[in-house]
Amino acid sequence: MILQDAYAIFQKMLAPLPLDTFLDSVLGQRFIKIPGNAQSPRAQLFGADPLQLALDSFETLAPRIGCHSEAPLGPNPVIEPLPSAEAFKAKIEAFYALGYTVRLRDIRALSPALDEFLRAMEAIFHQPATVEAFISRGDAHAPVHHDDYDIIVVQLTGRKRWFISTERSELPNVWKTVPEGAVLLGPHEVVEVEAGDMLYLPRGTKHRVDAMADSFHLSIGFIPLTMREAIIATLDHLSEFDRSFRESVDPRLALSIRANNFGALPEKIREGLAKLQSVSRSDDFVAQSLQRRSSRAIADLEKLPSSKRNVTLSPASLLRQSPLAISHLMANAQKIDLSHPGGHLYIHRGVEESVAFIVGNREFHVRDIPGEIGDDVRIALAEKFVSAGLFEVVSG
Repeated sequence: MILQDAYAIFQKMLAPLPLDTFLDSVLGQRFIKIPGNAQSPRAQLFGADPLQLALDSFETLAPRIGCHSEAPLGPNPVIEPLPSAEAFKAKIEAFYALGYTVRLRDIRALSPALDEFLRAMEAIFHQPATVEAFISRGDAHAPVHHDDYDIIVVQLTGRKRWFISTERSELPNVWKTVPEGAVLLGPHEVVEVEAGDMLYLPRGTKHRVDAMADSFHLSIGFIPLTMREAIIATLDHLSEFDRSFRESVDPRLALSIRANNFGALPEKIREGLAKLQSVSRSDDFVAQSLQRRSSRAIADLEKLPSSKRNVTLSPASLLRQSPLAISHLMANAQKIDLSHPGGHLYIHRGVEESVAFIVGNREFHVRDIPGEIGDDVRIALAEKFVSAGLFEVVSG
């Protein structure tokens, strides 16, 4: 998936809202409803019959089922492996009877279209994206809450009424803090959604939800790069070159914590921050830091599936980029570091032109790979990309 494809996929899902509008004036700033209909591409993200697809995936979904309710009528049913789709449907009905909305995890791989959409988001934001499904009966109610990540909600079937705070979100950090008591909704708008409608809520946006009819919706979670993470990227980069940032600072930390006395450590931290501030005056240093961060972020994504059989390539072999393949290129004087979901390929810098061609094209014959190299090197390069799951063999 080259970057142009990722943008096109995201735009298709956002339509009719322009992608530039979403990125420039919506993301992280305000909630928005994007109207659609049951024929919208996003309404098909989980197949033509979302509930049946979920039921048919009982082996994967049943042992990890979750639930929530504003006022449950009793403790939730036992969560356990189930023997059939029929048993899974009966279990869901048992949750419904007690007033619960059911949450389904591990659904991404069940739908190629959904998997592709999340991968497009990961290609654009260089951050992981996750997804859950929520299914509920028409009288279900969710309590006031907020999420610790931005969410894109896609209503697949049924109707829901959202009560969404109009106050500016504080964009909370992902870690837990001391609870502040009951979450109050405060000033809000009432937004109704039906099949094909999409909502975007910045993380921390308080909301509650009522089902108006039997409902199935997707909630896609992600966090765009924050200033905090960008600064951490510069610190990580500096620690590659300055040993002092990798040294232990307090071998008796527990005692220091108990006494609230850290000796010389505060001054050492100030010295370290001064070093970071000094090197960050260089735009080139900051750029290198963010390139390294993206390299790690892409490599940390779940590994791509690769061919389980030995493939013999020839100059005539036709290769096509795998639908979920994305990559990030970096290099030093000797080697290219090509990160991809699940790892890295380290390739000699002398074939930089060839590597740039490979990652920049959706489809090509091995013989088309440019550079002052022989066909044996072209085949060896192609084999690396096929083995990593980045390309599929179409023919030859």
